[in-house]
Amino acid sequence: MATLLPLGRRQLLGDPYMNLVGTAVAEKFPPEKRLVEKFAEITGTDEACAQFYLQDRKWDLERSVNAFFEARTGGVNILNDGDEPEVVVTFDSKTASVLSKCMVTEEPPKNFRFITWNVDGLDEKNLKKRTKTVARILEREMVDIVFLQELVPQTYSYLEGLLPQFAFVVGDTENYFTAILLRRTTVYCDGKTVVPFTNTVMGRNLLCVEAHIGDVKLNLLNTHLESTAEHSKERVEQLKIAFRNMQSSSSNVTTIFAGDLNLRDKEVTEGVLPSSVFDLWEACGRRQECRWTWDTMRNTNRNMPGHFKPRLRFDRVYMKPAIPPVITPKHFGLLGLEKAPGTQSFPSDHWGIIVHFEVVGKQAGNFKTSSSSGGSSSK
Repeated sequence: MATLLPLGRRQLLGDPYMNLVGTAVAEKFPPEKRLVEKFAEITGTDEACAQFYLQDRKWDLERSVNAFFEARTGGVNILNDGDEPEVVVTFDSKTASVLSKCMVTEEPPKNFRFITWNVDGLDEKNLKKRTKTVARILEREMVDIVFLQELVPQTYSYLEGLLPQFAFVVGDTENYFTAILLRRTTVYCDGKTVVPFTNTVMGRNLLCVEAHIGDVKLNLLNTHLESTAEHSKERVEQLKIAFRNMQSSSSNVTTIFAGDLNLRDKEVTEGVLPSSVFDLWEACGRRQECRWTWDTMRNTNRNMPGHFKPRLRFDRVYMKPAIPPVITPKHFGLLGLEKAPGTQSFPSDHWGIIVHFEVVGKQAGNFKTSSSSGGSSSK
């Protein structure tokens, strides 16, 4: 069956069915639905991607298609035809090849930044604006490594378009899933594995990426452990799997394990935190203003009835230092504390966590931490 566009657009595009279909028939088809199908057909994308482009351009098919292809030609593009100007940086294969050769260096960076964030892709309210705000925060913070949880196909596609300076490594591509983002000019991926949780009823797994920054070797573990109090037993078993993975890392590798762990403090005890593994909120000074990452007293995205407003430290960052230590955390803060522009929604119902690391080299000796809060716009 032919896809029907609104009458004006069918005339513009020379629709051969124009003379066969009257206004009364056309009105039976929602115009937005027809535009979404046409966009997906022209660009070879899916309906989720189509909706993101069309909604931002007031459902103008021609502008949306042009914007899609402009953003993929390579280089820096300023798109002025949406709700607001967007700077889109893209690399074609030739440019990427040149960049990769230019960035080779024997001296590792002196510091890098890490973020973990459940971006709540399952909540459709203001989803595009919230996702765009997440992308802006990641760029503003000049982050090098990002762990995301609760990505869904449409936010995954949208973020890839907004953040081509990152390589995306995903744990899945269906329903909702996790991803690790690596800044292309500072962090290099050496391998990926996905460890399935055989006891999950929610499709959860452990996404593992081997990477390096200069000569600093990293084992990156991102997960979204089983949710809700009723699944504490499954969550503890999943935590044990992650801790065993950390312990199995080579002594010359720094392991960072983080994500939306849905943990209660007693479950960490049950999971038996290895003596060689550090909770970075604790290691960086246990600042109380950074304790609660799912805080319904401050974050209004979840409407909690009654007077009780739960505050929990669901999101955590653990590190097993290399021997001898080659990096040290200097700052632990929270992100996403302001509402997305033009909405009454925060970017997510979770606060994001940002950690600043200093590359100290093999001369560091014992593992060191600092509670310094400087150098970031995060709290």
